[in-house]
Amino acid sequence: MKLYSKKILTGLAAFVAVCAGSCTSDFEKINTDPTLVTEEIIKPSMLLTSVQKYSVFSTYNLSIVAEYSGYYSNGASGSIFQNANWNDPFNEYYRNYLINTAEIVRLTSKDPKLVNQHAMGRIWKVWLYSQLTDLYGDVPYFEAVQNVANVINQPKYDSQQEIYKDLLKELKESAAALNADPTLPSFGAADIVMQGNVDKWRRFANSLRLRLATRIRYADEALAKQHIAEVVTAPLIDDNSFNVFLTTVNGSDTRNRNPLWNDPLNDYPQSVSFTVTETLKMLKDPRLPVFLLPATDGVSGYRGRPIAVLPDEKNYTIENSASQQKFFREAVYPIMIMNAAEVSFLKAEAALAGYTSENAQALFTKGITQSLTQYKVTNEATASYLASAAATLKGSQEEKLEQIIVQKFLGNYFQINEGYAEFRRTGYPKIWTGSDKGSTGGEIPRRLTYPLDEYSKNETNIKAAVQRLSKGDTYMSRIWWDAKAGLPFHHPRQGQYPPEMY
Repeated sequence: MKLYSKKILTGLAAFVAVCAGSCTSDFEKINTDPTLVTEEIIKPSMLLTSVQKYSVFSTYNLSIVAEYSGYYSNGASGSIFQNANWNDPFNEYYRNYLINTAEIVRLTSKDPKLVNQHAMGRIWKVWLYSQLTDLYGDVPYFEAVQNVANVINQPKYDSQQEIYKDLLKELKESAAALNADPTLPSFGAADIVMQGNVDKWRRFANSLRLRLATRIRYADEALAKQHIAEVVTAPLIDDNSFNVFLTTVNGSDTRNRNPLWNDPLNDYPQSVSFTVTETLKMLKDPRLPVFLLPATDGVSGYRGRPIAVLPDEKNYTIENSASQQKFFREAVYPIMIMNAAEVSFLKAEAALAGYTSENAQALFTKGITQSLTQYKVTNEATASYLASAAATLKGSQEEKLEQIIVQKFLGNYFQINEGYAEFRRTGYPKIWTGSDKGSTGGEIPRRLTYPLDEYSKNETNIKAAVQRLSKGDTYMSRIWWDAKAGLPFHHPRQGQYPPEMY
């Protein structure tokens, strides 16, 4: 019998050790709490609903990662470049999201009729692990989240390179395994993201594979090219009707409402970063009033707040700074996981790099259009923007790449983990930072540091992982795919204060 209560399992194991050799043959029946959830009665659908809800909600918050991504700035954050285990998601992923998703995969592995549920569990597990390894680098993977019978309490940390190889393999196999036969069980309404729709899951798997393959292009170009070539013509999230998101609920249980609505400061304006305001104003972008509310003082307009400023630079107040539009903080809000605009920009980057024969400009235009449509920008404003210089790739290959990534930054607005990963991978957008140097010399961290309790619970394995990091377990050690030469790129007005030009 497999139990789903780690705390109770630990106590039971200790009791068994004391009683070894002296218990009766029906020990298990006598000593099992009948109220415990067991493998025989657990439904994978119950696990999926919970995992989807909490894991998606965790990506939409005002954490330190939101500041590193360039989307948000909190004047009360203090020194954000100082090692302090800010809002550490490491344990949350393992103890809640990954262990339960791995159980979905195990519970659906033996019945051929559950092929779709099994594939969907594998795909969600990849999404979760990609979020985790992108934040930290090497993490426990192959030996982690095993079932009770095979649990490894001190799993080794696997290299991010090997993790990525397996994530890409898992997506390839899972997308191929999905079966459109309507008689096969799916998750249905229990799947609160895609309602068990096989076509949407396949498109998500393929699109996520395209994202992850692109992410590693500076670390392993051959592997990136292989997967991009295989998946670029497959069914993808190529239209906004296929966007993958979770819509929150405004019910009696406030925990199901938008996490930003639940924030204690919901009625208090949430400052938008200088990076967002500068980018939108520089491009004369029609999404400016969609994303932002102007300062309440009536004169400062769309003035954004920079990150990492010292006290004498903190003259950015709630009254003289732009804030996030109410739309993003309503109780009911679609938290985006992956959208069509990102897929078009991924394909544009692949075309620009010569990995495909597609037209980079056409895909760039398509991505911008899809983003403007997603945010309900008028047809007239869309046409005007597409006719402007902002929608035309120009300059060197690197300058064109910058344009693509900047538009992806806007298209993925407030997907904080994605923004942070792309900034580290490409160097864009260039983020102006203040004079608070912290422990990084004023640079935005290249990763999060491991939680302190790992050093007491899994000492040998975490020390081995830390030894593989170029600068130890610090903010400035680069993870495997963070391999582009010349990074970080600095803002052209870095060191000048104030930074505003627009």
